[in-house]
Amino acid sequence: MALRGLCGGLRASLRLGRASRVTVASVLCRTEFALTEGLTTQPALLRPACLRQSQPPGHRGFAAQAQALAEAPVPEATPSRYRIEVVTGDVRGAGTHAPAIVTLHGESGDSSDFVIGNEEENGFERGSSKMYELNIERDLGPLKRIHIEQCEPSVTETGFGWFLDKLEVTGPNGQTITFPCHSWIGKNDAGDISGPVSNQRNLIPCQRLDLPATSLNDLEQPLVVQASAIAVPHPEKVNGGAGKAVNKRKTGWGGEDAYFYTCGQHGLIGMGVADGVYQWREQGIDAGEFSRLLMHTALQAVEDGQPDVLKVMQGAAAKVAAAGTQGSSTCCIALLDTRHGRLASANIGDSGFLVLGVTPTNPKPHVKFRTPQQEHRFGCPYQLGHHAAADPPEDAMLTALPLIAGDTIVMGSDGLFDNVADETIVTEVVQLTDAGKRASIIAQKLCAVAFNNSVDKDAITPYCVAATEAFDMVYNGGKKDDITVLVARVQ
Repeated sequence: MALRGLCGGLRASLRLGRASRVTVASVLCRTEFALTEGLTTQPALLRPACLRQSQPPGHRGFAAQAQALAEAPVPEATPSRYRIEVVTGDVRGAGTHAPAIVTLHGESGDSSDFVIGNEEENGFERGSSKMYELNIERDLGPLKRIHIEQCEPSVTETGFGWFLDKLEVTGPNGQTITFPCHSWIGKNDAGDISGPVSNQRNLIPCQRLDLPATSLNDLEQPLVVQASAIAVPHPEKVNGGAGKAVNKRKTGWGGEDAYFYTCGQHGLIGMGVADGVYQWREQGIDAGEFSRLLMHTALQAVEDGQPDVLKVMQGAAAKVAAAGTQGSSTCCIALLDTRHGRLASANIGDSGFLVLGVTPTNPKPHVKFRTPQQEHRFGCPYQLGHHAAADPPEDAMLTALPLIAGDTIVMGSDGLFDNVADETIVTEVVQLTDAGKRASIIAQKLCAVAFNNSVDKDAITPYCVAATEAFDMVYNGGKKDDITVLVARVQ
């Protein structure tokens, strides 16, 4: 039974009782278990054969054995316990009387919906920290995201807005993970316009690099981001008359690659790249149309103020599907929050980005973070698409990182990362940055290095090293491909 559609009824039920926060979540969870058991409990004759065979043979008839099996106790599954600390911000109007619904999404599965903050507890007060205990049927594995949705107010919208600072989740293994939010949910009650407002958010776990998650608060002075991009198509596509690259302000494409970068609302900077699958041309499909519409829709979502990176990707995929555009494409989208010094990303496939900069323990510029490639097998990346075997946006790898002045984000399609090693990217970026070059010059130089390596039969590239390992054969040289490079300098 989905709880999200029954908010009003649940709220009324919760008002009737005076259970503690932990008890409320536990009662809801026991209801879930009862429903599950009612649906899955099998008649004795339909239980697994191993159970039937485990009974000692005897002269009893089949009916008697079946009755004995039916009366045998079935061991109950031990639920996994998750503790969630909900921290409400200490700003004007931060508290709310409305409850919320949380859903945990892990690599091994998803939880049911849980209602927290019932109105008998006065919801979530300004500057408060409240703990909830969720008993979930199984261990969800590493948590990918938490979906939180604020319920509609029962009486009045006064005081409905909620400034959620963060969630701290402690799993069955005792590890605590921070899911930063630091923004309004439902309504802005501060009397100003300080951020986009939606009644639901996807929260991404923070990767603790050189800043603790708790320091991701308002910066004294917002970061300044200088961004640029360039795309070039596979050389044989140009020679074959497939067209040259188009590089404009905020968007562009080359071959089946497409990109965007733009300034959104409330200090957000968005950037993304999509790499369409060329092989669709064999079926008369231009996958470049798929990737271009994907990026165009993502650009519009960022400019319209969507602060949730996963929702940007989901919306773009839905728009492409609704338009009936065929093909498939990898997709990487990042949102840079200049007010709070944070990057949030969603990546599906083998496009990606790296963040280079310095840390207190390593003052030499280095790769601080790198998105891993998401592949079903070598040469077969995850991808959004119109076909049944396509991967959904929910399979994207989600990341939240702190950003500081001096960081540089380099994003690209596999045409960049298959042909240029991370160490080379660091060297080129550092040299050009020290020389005072702008982001546009850095992007052009990295694109030139990638192109030269792609047509060099003797170059040692990340692709030839990976192919040698995957196929147990010696490969040399680069990989000719469409190449897209985006560079964002944080100052």
